[in-house]
Amino acid sequence: MASPPEALVQRCANLRDTPMRLAFLRHALLEGGPALVVDASFGLLVGPKDPFGLALSLALCDEALLEVRAAAASLAAERGLLLLAELLRVREVALASPALRVPDFGAGRPLTLGERKSLARRRDRGVIARVLRDPDPSVVEILLGNPSLVEADVVQLASRRPIDPSALVEIIRAPRWAVRYRVRLAAIQNPACPLDVALLLLPHVTTPDLAALEAAPDLRPAILEVARQLGAGGTLH
Repeated sequence: MASPPEALVQRCANLRDTPMRLAFLRHALLEGGPALVVDASFGLLVGPKDPFGLALSLALCDEALLEVRAAAASLAAERGLLLLAELLRVREVALASPALRVPDFGAGRPLTLGERKSLARRRDRGVIARVLRDPDPSVVEILLGNPSLVEADVVQLASRRPIDPSALVEIIRAPRWAVRYRVRLAAIQNPACPLDVALLLLPHVTTPDLAALEAAPDLRPAILEVARQLGAGGTLH
């Protein structure tokens, strides 16, 4: 019989739809508990473009797995898997919303939140350009489902400073965009991105980009340290 990690990889390979893959992994990791999280962690370093490894990281970003992740981090540390423990460790983060200005939508008055949400569904590129500057995460969530949105738009959104941290979380929760490499890289580099999310995405950065991150002047220390370890060939096991 295949070991649990092998079974997970095979099942994920059979699920080509990313949302289904993430839903399956979240359920499997919740059921399997900390030991399965640690045993499956090899998937975090199998390559930036590997669908299983990326799906594993994205699933572990889910709030429903925080308790399992915390226990898995302790288990990894007990086994001497210090890099893995650092990636899995749950940090207390306050996603406080900064005071950000709502863009002028040209209506001659401030729009209500409901009106802004309605605009986020519009396919007009001129409207989308304005909605991209809306700071409210609930507006961003709707915008991310807009069929007229393109990758360059989401990279721009993920790169914005300042930005509500919750808006960045919405991007990573959107499978359509979380699988895009440039989107994830922009989120990792944004100081507003929750540290837990940034670190779980970091193993899927290419070696050249890890080197570029190491040279970034404003990269947070925890990300810089893990980037250096991964760039130097650090392994989880």
